[in-house]
Amino acid sequence: MKKKIIFGLAIFALMFFFGGIYIFKTTETIIYDLHRISQMHRIMVLRKDLLLGIKKNQEKIILRGKCLVQENSPGAPVMVEIVERCVRCHTAASPTREKVAALKREILAYSVLTQGVFNADPLSPLLGKRAAVALGAGDKLIITTELIIKATGKNLEKQELDVLRKIDRRKITLFALITIGPFFAVGLAFFLIRGLTMPVSSLLDATRRLKAGDLEHRIVGLQGEFGEVADSFNEMATSLKKQMHEMQRTEQMRVCGEMAAGLAHEIRNPLAGMKVTIEVLLSELTMEPQDREVLEKVVEQIRHIELLMKNLLNYARPIAARPTSVNVNKLLEQQVYFITKHPSFCSGNPCKQIIRELDDRLPEIVGDPQQLQQVFLNLLLNAVDAVPEGGTIRITTGHDTQAETVAIELSNEGKGIPLELMGKIFNPFFTTKGKGKGTGLGLAVSKRIVEEHGGTIEVRNNAGGGVTFTVVLPAGKQEEGAA
Repeated sequence: MKKKIIFGLAIFALMFFFGGIYIFKTTETIIYDLHRISQMHRIMVLRKDLLLGIKKNQEKIILRGKCLVQENSPGAPVMVEIVERCVRCHTAASPTREKVAALKREILAYSVLTQGVFNADPLSPLLGKRAAVALGAGDKLIITTELIIKATGKNLEKQELDVLRKIDRRKITLFALITIGPFFAVGLAFFLIRGLTMPVSSLLDATRRLKAGDLEHRIVGLQGEFGEVADSFNEMATSLKKQMHEMQRTEQMRVCGEMAAGLAHEIRNPLAGMKVTIEVLLSELTMEPQDREVLEKVVEQIRHIELLMKNLLNYARPIAARPTSVNVNKLLEQQVYFITKHPSFCSGNPCKQIIRELDDRLPEIVGDPQQLQQVFLNLLLNAVDAVPEGGTIRITTGHDTQAETVAIELSNEGKGIPLELMGKIFNPFFTTKGKGKGTGLGLAVSKRIVEEHGGTIEVRNNAGGGVTFTVVLPAGKQEEGAA
C-alpha cells in the first residue's frame, strides 16, 4: 500500500508540475504573439503615416509648381525619418527587408526631387519641369506604398486570425485541464482511498467475526503491508482457536479432576474400613494358608488403591507451599537414606548402587521441603524400578553462577524411554511400568511442584542406556521476615 500511496502522490505532483509548465508556456506564447501583432500594428501605422506624408508632400509640390506656396519647407525629411524607423524594425533575416530598403531608396530619391522643386526659383521655367518629375516619382511611390500597406494588412489579418485560433485552442485546453483535472484528481484520490479502506474494512469485518466467535474465518486476497497484517491475523486466529480448545480441555480436565477428587475422597473411607476389617480378621481368625494368602492380596490391592487415591488427591487438590530456605544436598541425602531402605532397592544380589556427586558449594534455595522431598522421592523410586540388579543410580548437583540456578540430575542405567513416548511422560495417568505397579501421577505431580517453585524438569535418554532427569531450580535464600 505504501508504494500505491507514493505512486499516487507522484502522479499528483507530476500532474501539477506539467500543468504549471503548460500554463506558463501558453501564457508566454500568447504574450509573444500579442506583442508581435502589436508590433505589426505599429508598422502598419508607420506605413500609413508614410503614405499620408507622401500625399501631403505631393500637395505641397503641386501648390509650389503653381507658385501658390512661397515657403521652402518640404515634407521629405519626415518621410525619410519614418522609413528609417521601418528599416530598423526589420532584421537582416527578414524577407521584407529588401522591399523596405528599396522603398527607402525611392523615398531618398523622391526627397531629392522634392528638395529641387522647393529650391528652384518660382519665376524659373525649371520649376514646372522639376515639379512634374517629382509628382511622377511621388505617384509611383504612393502606388508602391499602398501595395506594401495592402500586403501588410493581409498578412496582419492572417496572423491575427492565426493567433486568435491558437488562443482559442489554448483556452479550450486550459478549460479542459481546469475542468477535467479536479475530476481526475478526485478519481485518483478515490482509487487510493479505496485501496486503503477496502483492506481496512476487510480487517475490521474479520475482527468483528472473530469477536462473534467465528474462529474459522480467514482473511485472503490482501497484498503488501495489509497482506502481512492479514497473515498475522490468520496466525492469531489459528493460535486463538488452539488456545480456546486447550482452555476447553483444561476446563474439562478441571471438572473431571474435581469429580475424581470427590470420588476418591468418598472411596477412600470405605476402603480404609475394609482394610482394617480384613487386617483384624487376619490377626484374630485361624484360617487355611491359602485363604490367608487371598486376604493378604486383597489388603495389598487396597493399599495400592489407597496410594492411587492419595496421589490423585494431591494432584487435584495440591497443598499450598510453605517456602523456606532449603539445602538441596541435605534433602537428597535424606531421600537416598530412605530409598536404600525400600524393599525394591536390594531385592536381589548384588544390590543396586547410588553414586552421589554433590557440589559442596551449592547455595540454598527457597522452597517447600515437603514438596521437594516428594519430587526427589518420586524420581528415585522411578530410577530404582528402572535399574536392573547391580545397576547404578547417579545423583549430581551443580550451580550456574550466571543464571543463579541450582541443577539436580538423576541418571540411571535402565532401558530408557522410547522416543514416541518421551512427550507423554509427564502427562497424568501415563506410566511405562507394568500393570498394577504405577499410578501415572508421580511425574505429573513432580512437574507441577517444580514449576510452582519457578523451575523446570526435563528428561533425556542417555547414550549408553537409561535416562537422566534434570531439575533446575532458582537459587537464593529466603528474605528475613518472609512467611
